[in-house]
Amino acid sequence: MKIKKTDNLDNSNYVVSSNKMYVIGKQDGTFKPLGHHITGEMSGIFAQPIKLARGYEILLNNQVVKANEYIFDTEESRFIYEKFEQIINAMDNKKALIIELITNENSLELEFKIPLKIEGCWTADIKGFKDAPTRLVSYSKNNVIVKHEQEPYLAELFISEESNISVEEKNNGCEVTINLTLEREKTTKIYLTSSNTLTDLNTLTKKIIRSSQMIQQKLRRRFLLNNTQISTNDLQFDKAFDGLKLNYDMLIQNIDGIGEGYTAGFPDFQWFFGCDTTYGIYGTLAVGQHDMTKQTLRLIKNLSWAENANGRVIHEMSPFGIVYGKGNLQETPHFVSAVYETYKWTGDKQFLDEMFEFCVLGMKWVKEQIEEGSVCPKGSGIIEVDGIEGRLIDVAILTIDAYAHLEYLAKEMNRADLIEGYKQDRLALCEEVLTKFYNPEEEFFGDIICTIDEVKASRDILVNSIKNTKTLSQTMEKYFNKVLAKDYDKSELIPLVFKNWISILPYTKDFVPEHIKQLGLKQMLLPDFYNNYGMKLGCMCDDKDDAVDDIYTLNKSMSINTGYLAEVFAVNNQVDKGYELLKMLVDSIYVDMPFAISEILPNDGCFMQFWSGYGIHHVFIRHILGIEVDAPNKMITIAPKLPKALNTIEIKNLIVGECLFDIEIKRKNDKIKVNVNKSLSDYTINVRC
Repeated sequence: MKIKKTDNLDNSNYVVSSNKMYVIGKQDGTFKPLGHHITGEMSGIFAQPIKLARGYEILLNNQVVKANEYIFDTEESRFIYEKFEQIINAMDNKKALIIELITNENSLELEFKIPLKIEGCWTADIKGFKDAPTRLVSYSKNNVIVKHEQEPYLAELFISEESNISVEEKNNGCEVTINLTLEREKTTKIYLTSSNTLTDLNTLTKKIIRSSQMIQQKLRRRFLLNNTQISTNDLQFDKAFDGLKLNYDMLIQNIDGIGEGYTAGFPDFQWFFGCDTTYGIYGTLAVGQHDMTKQTLRLIKNLSWAENANGRVIHEMSPFGIVYGKGNLQETPHFVSAVYETYKWTGDKQFLDEMFEFCVLGMKWVKEQIEEGSVCPKGSGIIEVDGIEGRLIDVAILTIDAYAHLEYLAKEMNRADLIEGYKQDRLALCEEVLTKFYNPEEEFFGDIICTIDEVKASRDILVNSIKNTKTLSQTMEKYFNKVLAKDYDKSELIPLVFKNWISILPYTKDFVPEHIKQLGLKQMLLPDFYNNYGMKLGCMCDDKDDAVDDIYTLNKSMSINTGYLAEVFAVNNQVDKGYELLKMLVDSIYVDMPFAISEILPNDGCFMQFWSGYGIHHVFIRHILGIEVDAPNKMITIAPKLPKALNTIEIKNLIVGECLFDIEIKRKNDKIKVNVNKSLSDYTINVRC
């Protein structure tokens, strides 16, 4: 996959990554401060848990040069300058970055300048990583080796041709300057590697110089594109669908002492998360990345067990192995559903054997969070707004799903002793969602159910939240005044309808009556729910034009909630609206990093985000094309609901269990026809048109 960009390069981001190393900079080939976890320090060159450099410069005639064209080519980044080209790759399974310089000039003299300074990534201070200088170990005409003065981390810069190299120790680092002479049709390569010992570093550098691994690496990436290969009459959608497959691969990190799996996003969340994983894997499964999905879930399970030892799923783990948040309540039931979804796609019984008891223990822990007067567990959900924690609608819905999925998984595991209990728990919580969370006056589900004392305690916090717009604060104040003007029993649970995005979750569920769904869907079409890029995080009022400072202000839209709203409409047979929302996601793929959809639309937060594929991959495959997979029973069902914009869809190499499916869906004269080919004869296909 290739795309060229020539506009706004100095403000647009790129990442080149492998599972061991990555570089983040600007598309003009420069580096600027970026990110907020360590303010301004999330750009540069990284081999987690350390940062090797804040960037580098290329100079021509003593002037820093900037690229006038950027090319993304299947994870490789190219920078086109007036007189030369730069190509950057990171190598699979090695802490190694390769920078190639090529010219069409007969001879071109350049200066490559990089300040090597080994620093700890996020939570280094908590881990006790020493803040100390990076010292020179040695240098020659084609290499430089440096080491952190107090920690066991080294880096080597190696040049394919002998060059004039100088090293100056300053600013607690080593500034390396290489005077290069490029020649026509001859590639000059600069390697940056990292290791913990000098012996390992020397071995690594020698292997890389001899290696032809980049050829295999590029073939591996192209293979990723071949799975769930899609072709529709909407070329832009097809490009986004393919590009996000590469995003997943680029987000894989293998961090020493922790493990390997999908991370949440560049530049600020390139480590392991509970909630981002449990949403993101719905996309990876749909595009055939099954092995890494299982590996990531195993990793989250193991990290969670080491931290909590009770089935509770952690929120996040830093690159230094620091657990930052033992786990929001919704993450544990959502993890159970992620295990279920993975089993349905893969049919991998060994994987289920590994995960089942952890899931059982996790739901035991979830049930322990139930307090008298409710069957909804009480805690924090995905909405990270002060004042919104307690008996939450996302916790309720995801717990219902987990009960249902554990009913199924218990049958698969021959655990009849568990099935009835999960069923009764599910039915009781379904009833509570309908009788306590649903607010007939507002004709919408509440975000949270609270006692009157809890309402009073949260009022000022929520009205004055820094995540509010001015309009939202005014609307919320009026709403609280209306709620508090009524009389309530002290123990009565009041459904508060704030219309944060989590309140749409019930509208995809079968237990919700149709008339309730239709009343809610009518509201979801109102301007209150949207800005120009997708579904807002908070939909209580029309405040899309309010000025804001915080990137997570509630009038912003995200890729995950916009994708989930597309699911709501598709499930409820409003497929044109659902596809319209997916197209809003597609519109973001060229705004910043090519083929990536930002966490916050169109170009804020993480510019590459793991869960951004949820809508375009999962919602499209499952709820628009209607492909329901059942690998344990060697079966798929196809019941398409095509939007008016699509008349032809072809999918090749859809992986379900051990079988590959090629599926063709066509509409002609308002009739839909489905043709399917399969690689294994013992798989069953059910088609419903």
